[in-house]
Amino acid sequence: MVTSCSSVRRVDAKHVKPPSVGVTPRRRNLCRHHERWQPPNGRGSLTQTKAAEESSSSSDEAPVSDVPVSEDTTPQTSDVPEVLDEDAPPVLSEQAQKAIKRVEDEVKNASAQSVDLCKPTAANQYLPKPPGFSLPLPPEPVRFPRTKLNIRLAVLLLRSGYETIDAMDVLPMDQFQIKFWKSRQAEWEPYRSLYSPLTITQGELTDPLYFDFISYVQFNVVGREIPKSTNVFEERSGAEGTVKVIRRDPSLSDNSLLPAVLAQRLGDTIYARLRFGFEDTVFEGCPEPLNLNSGTSDEVVTQNFEVIRNGLCELTKCMVSKGYGLRSEISILETQTYKKKQKVKIVVEGVANLWGAQALAARGVTPMNEYIGFTLTAFCRASGVGSYYSTKQSDTATEIEFTIVLP
Repeated sequence: MVTSCSSVRRVDAKHVKPPSVGVTPRRRNLCRHHERWQPPNGRGSLTQTKAAEESSSSSDEAPVSDVPVSEDTTPQTSDVPEVLDEDAPPVLSEQAQKAIKRVEDEVKNASAQSVDLCKPTAANQYLPKPPGFSLPLPPEPVRFPRTKLNIRLAVLLLRSGYETIDAMDVLPMDQFQIKFWKSRQAEWEPYRSLYSPLTITQGELTDPLYFDFISYVQFNVVGREIPKSTNVFEERSGAEGTVKVIRRDPSLSDNSLLPAVLAQRLGDTIYARLRFGFEDTVFEGCPEPLNLNSGTSDEVVTQNFEVIRNGLCELTKCMVSKGYGLRSEISILETQTYKKKQKVKIVVEGVANLWGAQALAARGVTPMNEYIGFTLTAFCRASGVGSYYSTKQSDTATEIEFTIVLP
């Protein structure tokens, strides 16, 4: 049985609009095409890394800090004429601000349960099960055109990753920015040469070639740094470089837990933003958590399997419709009604992180940028359905074998 989930829709937007609040009340770490927006009293400051890399594209040193910019730069004198800055972050609507609050509440609640949600015995496993023995090779370039990403979806994914790392208190974010910048600089020319003579524009998040690259860099840096992270560290923030001492939640003191916690919190954040909206963008077709029929008869079990498959299909289609892939489909691989288990195969062709996922696998990085796997798992957990999965990439698609376990 194969259910089609193909859909491609493009919504172009010129600017990325940072929200007025972030994932957590004390953090508002926002990025716009690799510019990091931060209020004066928050962690970090505005570092325009894109401008820095354009001025010193071949430098191995960290960029010189730009002049910090306060969010409140509007003149207060009434007789000063208003100057419109088309690059300034617009004010979000009341509806968008309510959506942010709902996302914050969802993520806060899930984050409080991270240790239990990330145990090997937990009902939902956010990290994919490791494959059998293999020697993954560095990936070849993607040799076919992929659709443009909707700018809101691209920013949602990258920002959710950044904010999740920040909220976990595992790395000094000022140092993370420097290492991220250096890694991007070191990897950029080899990556660009890989696709020559095609031109890839830095900062163009709607271009899957650039999104693929920058998503890879983000997870590559995280995967390299969190295994050696410390529970207490100093971090500089603000215009004056104020030093703060950051202490990680004691429940997350074991670094071996961090990849699973990152996957869990990131999956829950992405699903909440798709569900409630992000920066005045509504992601049509994102399913609400399911209410399954009670009962253990074969008929009820079969009906529940169908409802869950439809939800997985709709959620995948929701992302694909915003340019995350060219098309997708779901098919049944195996059903064990008496065990209330069903294995399905989800294929997303032309996925936006196709090269990056293979590159991370070749380097043995964990967690990988399994955006769809994390998000589908968050959906299943919210629906009270157990799940685990494995993934593999071909030259054209990502294939997810997703096992559903009814309660």
